Amino acid sequence: MAEELFKKKISKEEKLYQEAVNLQKAVSCVLRFERKVNALNSAAKKFESLGDYRDAKIRMKACREEAAAVDTRGAKETFALALNKKEAAKRKSDYVDAIEEFKRLRRRDEYRDKAKEQIQICKKQIARIESRAAWIRRFTILAVFAVIILIFLKTPGYPFAKGFIYQQMGEYEAALVNYRKASVIPWTKDLNASCHYKIGLEQLEKGEKEKAYVHFNKAKKLKAARKRAKELERELSIE
Repeated sequence: MAEELFKKKISKEEKLYQEAVNLQKAVSCVLRFERKVNALNSAAKKFESLGDYRDAKIRMKACREEAAAVDTRGAKETFALALNKKEAAKRKSDYVDAIEEFKRLRRRDEYRDKAKEQIQICKKQIARIESRAAWIRRFTILAVFAVIILIFLKTPGYPFAKGFIYQQMGEYEAALVNYRKASVIPWTKDLNASCHYKIGLEQLEKGEKEKAYVHFNKAKKLKAARKRAKELERELSIE
């Protein structure tokens, strides 16, 4: 007889009843009020479908009343929490957290407009923080460039750069003055030779062969300059 009772299947009503009871009890472990409300309403529907079975009607009423209370209390607490997060916010992530809390209330009539307004305030604060961060990055970059330029001005690289610019402009004498200040840079030797060669050509056009010879002689690194110097040696009978 005992075995028959043990093997006896639980009725569909009892099974549904136990599911509803378990769901009703489980809400105590749920943190977010929305999920509690959904669980309680779901349990209430199960109890309602059971009609007069056991204390289903009493439990249904209790679930709905508790769901309404949890919903009202939870929404109020969530809005207060969101406001506190917004007021205490200092970083972008803090405002993002506050926005997420306000978003939980956007579908509730009594909080929709308030939540929307607070979300816009948070977004404006985020925009200000991002703008401030962007300006800080710009100033940091400018400061770094200023330091680099300052260092550059105090190194041979500065007169070397000036000399190169003068050379490109055809101001060879000015270029030579700057290259002398940057003589530690190896490339200045070749550039010096090029400048002397160009000056030599200019002097040659003016008929100043002696001066041209001096500059060609200083540009001996260049094959063309050596050739010009030898030609002038023969013309000027320079030993």
